[in-house]
Amino acid sequence: MEYPTINFTVETSSGKLFERVFSLPAGSAFVEPGDNTEHTVALDTVARDDWAAAYAKADKATFNWSIEGQASGHSEKPVKKSWP
Repeated sequence: MEYPTINFTVETSSGKLFERVFSLPAGSAFVEPGDNTEHTVALDTVARDDWAAAYAKADKATFNWSIEGQASGHSEKPVKKSWP
């Protein structure tokens, strides 16, 4: 079974800081509807000239996610703390 691509971004009022396009490996175990298995995904910094300044000014950011052709959502989170 091939899983859809999941797109993650972290954006502040000054623009995007982090992103990651993630796909589960082929042959991964089948995921049942309602399954709440957690996967940790590291986000990559976005290439921009003012990244450090934008990050330093940001206290909160919007975490956005979308699953190719299926669903999307967002949540406001603190930028400089781990997210559970």
